[in-house]
Amino acid sequence: MILGSTPWRSLLPLLVSALAVINVARADEAIVADELDRLATAVAVATDARVASVLPRIEGVGPRLLALRSYLRSGERLAERWSWSQEQIAAYAGSPEQQELDAEIARVRAEFEQANPGYTLFVNPQVRSLDIQLANWGRNESVAAAAGRLLQDAITHFRGRPAVGTEGAAALAAFLHGYVPEPTPTVAAPGLSPHGQMRAIDFQVHRGDEIVAGPDTRTVDTTWLQQGWGGRLDAAVRAASRQFIGPLASPREPWHYTYTPVAVAER
Repeated sequence: MILGSTPWRSLLPLLVSALAVINVARADEAIVADELDRLATAVAVATDARVASVLPRIEGVGPRLLALRSYLRSGERLAERWSWSQEQIAAYAGSPEQQELDAEIARVRAEFEQANPGYTLFVNPQVRSLDIQLANWGRNESVAAAAGRLLQDAITHFRGRPAVGTEGAAALAAFLHGYVPEPTPTVAAPGLSPHGQMRAIDFQVHRGDEIVAGPDTRTVDTTWLQQGWGGRLDAAVRAASRQFIGPLASPREPWHYTYTPVAVAER
């Protein structure tokens, strides 16, 4: 076989050499990634027991680093933001706080139905547990893209630099704290979703059994904005309740509202 004027066999040494260089580069990246993973564990342990517990449950170095970034940036608010345990979720069921939220949702639904005959609002009544958040983090496309880019940027940043021990952990923490992910993940890091304390509500527009407008980022422009469902929902929320704040602007989710219980607002 001839490639141009050069016999194919004469190219084999060049190809072997190129592959060797590529393999060395990949091996070097793997070594740096492994070291970053060890440092991430050290940072998690020093940050909070909850973070140290959840980080090993996240698959992949990149997704772990991306989640750790959120934990670090939460700072002193991490404890108050952390999702409820199964015991707390069980205690919430049927509690006055749940009844208060249900009443607020009912007021918004009634306002929406009056303004939009034939349509109604649906809200998932379940608290989003830590297990569900972990599953969502693991399969979310925006998380995968941002985590992949973060890992490559971290490898580039730390390659050739001594990044071990306490100083290495501090360097990684500083890098993650100042890092801006691209794209912006559309779900919160496991443990930090306000859905984990029923402090966030995702409204869906239904017509009978049909989902007319659901919590899908692919439909923000076409359904929620162009068809006007975002504006209709917002009008109903503002007319019926003062305990919902929103909609979420970044990432843009016209269906997502933060809920502030009366007891929390008073505190």
